[in-house]
Amino acid sequence: MRTLVVGDLHIGIKNNSLTWLESQLEFFDKQIFETIQNKEIKRVIFLGDIYDIRYSINQQVGIELQKKVRQMLTQFPDVHFFMIAGNHDYYSPLEEFAEYNLYNMLFTPEFLSVHKNLTIVNSDPLITEDGCLMLPWYWTENTDHIDELLYGYDFGNEVKAIFCHTDLTSWPGARIASFKGTPIYSGHIHFIVEDALCNLHNIGAAVSLTFNDVNQDRFIYILEDYKVVEKIKNVTTPRFIRIYNEDIFNVYDDIFENSFVQLCINKKYIEQPKYIEQIKNLKNTYVNSNIRIHLIDDDEHNLQENSDINFSPNINEYISNNIPESLSNKFNIIKERYNTK
Repeated sequence: MRTLVVGDLHIGIKNNSLTWLESQLEFFDKQIFETIQNKEIKRVIFLGDIYDIRYSINQQVGIELQKKVRQMLTQFPDVHFFMIAGNHDYYSPLEEFAEYNLYNMLFTPEFLSVHKNLTIVNSDPLITEDGCLMLPWYWTENTDHIDELLYGYDFGNEVKAIFCHTDLTSWPGARIASFKGTPIYSGHIHFIVEDALCNLHNIGAAVSLTFNDVNQDRFIYILEDYKVVEKIKNVTTPRFIRIYNEDIFNVYDDIFENSFVQLCINKKYIEQPKYIEQIKNLKNTYVNSNIRIHLIDDDEHNLQENSDINFSPNINEYISNNIPESLSNKFNIIKERYNTK
């Protein structure tokens, strides 16, 4: 079955900004709807965090989201839609309060009785006839629930693929091995992490949200036989771009389209005439773009360019390995003073 998979959307971001809401609803129209229409999609799976602010729902944002989902369900009656609850969709991180969630509020039993092609996965696991196991957030965060899954399902035979909302990079090797190579697709963390050997796919958010997503493209995914056959780039919602020093002289028009741009200029360059003129030129040329200047030191630039950063789970090792060399002596002196107190 040809399946479209959509990562985190976080509708309601930026304190329920209506400007951002407009661009995210446009993303539905221009990319999700068009992909369903043009790519013969028969199933759509949203991998959680469709909403952003867990403790409240802005009425206008909630109503607009409900209207857009209703439009989607009505426009594509032969497509089955699944929404898996993520951590931001629940009111509380405590499972005892799981009934208080976005889906129960916006997509009531009356709503679901009219739109039978929508299935909400926000309490218990769901397995489809073709072997797709869908897990809401609480079921991937609780080891007791994981044990229930391992005893309750035959992975690799009965279960052909898993769709969930969790950080797969944090899973221990023993847990991964227990799923016997079953492909796992997950939302939750916003950057893309692929582990082909273990068949793990953190697909990332469907939209860029902050400068933590800088210089990274976002996608929605088409699957056949539980494998990605096409990635469709998000070209609708804003991007976050960071350009360093000399690179500001080699920019392209599309970088500034619908983007938040930081021109990161070293303090020793910022007063040079050619930099001043280029910054003025960019701001005058792209008057509708959001361009900001960010002054940096050498160390900051070098750290950003370092592609060999060690993401060790040991925090002391992480700090030691990734602190800039020019600051390491100061760091060790301060650490020694702290240890001797």
